[in-house]
Amino acid sequence: ILEQNPYARAFKSLGSVPNLDEYKISLNTDIKLDQRRYNAPTTSQVAAIWVEGSDPQNCFDRSVVGLVDTIVAGKSRGDRIGKRIVLPRTFPGGDRDMQRRLLDAMAIVQRWGKPDYFITMTCNPYWEEITHNLMPGQLPQDRPDLVARVYKAKQRDMMDLLTKGKHFGEVTAYVHVTDFQKQGLPHEHILLIMKTNSKLASLDDYDRVISAEIPDKEKHPVLH
Repeated sequence: ILEQNPYARAFKSLGSVPNLDEYKISLNTDIKLDQRRYNAPTTSQVAAIWVEGSDPQNCFDRSVVGLVDTIVAGKSRGDRIGKRIVLPRTFPGGDRDMQRRLLDAMAIVQRWGKPDYFITMTCNPYWEEITHNLMPGQLPQDRPDLVARVYKAKQRDMMDLLTKGKHFGEVTAYVHVTDFQKQGLPHEHILLIMKTNSKLASLDDYDRVISAEIPDKEKHPVLH
């Protein structure tokens, strides 16, 4: 792409131009000009930085700043200009952070075995904690900060219930990740690795924790 770009070819050829400091670029902003010919380039095509300041009585006469400095420094390739910044693993969501989390998850499975439970938690935008804190006329989608805070609090309670509360038994290790749906609502994927005495070993164990029935109206009125 860069080889066919006329701006890139002109930029590379500037290194051999003598007396480059004496050159000026003039922008003619006369509205009577044919805009099909003098249309302003898009930002991806601009190879120079312009300093503020112009004479309203004449054409905009500005010196090239940044481009000359780059050529003088011997940097004639666009991919070598600027300062490269590598995000450390302490930056949440960065490449190094995600790679570290992946390796940690694989090490946990290698050490403790395959997960026993796969649990999904979904955010409800009409939780009481969300709706009671909305301003008049607001909807949950107008307050993504409130939705995220309430969800995070409930997610922590959920993890405490599963790990510290031993809802399904004693947990040896666990891994969880927060994803965001297309509508912007967060949801959780949780993997639990149980201790030997808490693993699912029979059909009765599965029936005890997994149900595909409508909860009884008398015993579980809220779930019903």
